[in-house]
Amino acid sequence: MAAQEPKRQRRKEARPAEIMAAGLDIFAERGFAATRLEDVAERAGVSKATIYLYFESKADLFAAIVRDIASPRFEEMEALLDAYEGPSAALVDFVIEKFREIATQTQLPSIAKIILSEAKNFPEIRDFYRDQVILRGFSNLGRIIERGIARGEFRPCNVNTAVQEIIFPILLNTIARNTFGELPQFDPDGFFTAHAEFVRRGLAAEREA
Repeated sequence: MAAQEPKRQRRKEARPAEIMAAGLDIFAERGFAATRLEDVAERAGVSKATIYLYFESKADLFAAIVRDIASPRFEEMEALLDAYEGPSAALVDFVIEKFREIATQTQLPSIAKIILSEAKNFPEIRDFYRDQVILRGFSNLGRIIERGIARGEFRPCNVNTAVQEIIFPILLNTIARNTFGELPQFDPDGFFTAHAEFVRRGLAAEREA
């Protein structure tokens, strides 16, 4: 019996991740309103009561999924911003690459599509996504632009407006691909490469433009 205990412990510790993985799949398939915790439990191979051991509600599960996808990537960005001493243009490239990774290698775009379609009915998930993903991305990019202006690398500009001009095209490309399918016109690799170049040129100080 003693030899089996570690196996049971590992299984218990894995349950939140298994529940979130199942929840992510079902949210992406059905949307927020149509997802039932009973279905998540069945997909995860646990009881509904087990879900409530780890998550207070469906909205809490949704928030945990968003946080699990987004937080490690934002933490990596923020750690680099705190320590990096090189040119600010390289930081812009790094952040846009992270946005590309999020947009093409995670299911966060499917979550964003849910937010767009169900925001009015579920303002709590809209507000959470806004604060934990959209505004956190805004903050990181704003720091880089302010840094570049202070160092004379970027031209003076309205930082909030510049951040929107950088991020909103990324959101639109991501939404288009998740709405209309993976069409050549929405090629993410070509888009992100071109977008990063446009951003670098647009921010550059006059002597570098």
